[in-house]
Amino acid sequence: MDVKLEPTPNPIKSGQETNYKVTFLQKGTSTVQVHIDYDFVILKDNTTEVFKASQKTGQPLLHTAEGIVTIPFTITEPGSYTIRVSMMGINFIPMATEYANFPIKVE
Repeated sequence: MDVKLEPTPNPIKSGQETNYKVTFLQKGTSTVQVHIDYDFVILKDNTTEVFKASQKTGQPLLHTAEGIVTIPFTITEPGSYTIRVSMMGINFIPMATEYANFPIKVE
């Protein structure tokens, strides 16, 4: 599966809320993949978890029926971060977890 990440505004600035639009695509196409079980994590320096979307719901994972989600979050400190989108299922069928990592710089 392919994952597209579009933060708004871009570049990302510390202390400013950013909306992270995540689009799940069928591999090698521009076709949106519906019904994805996923999670969205932001790591500082590739080690320290600063945000995990599923924890906000109290669930072990999240689900999108549409295949496109927007997750708001404010990073409070400038630095190097990694956004990790993990995918655990397609069309209600569990799968081996796949990860898409996006390195970002926060001003």
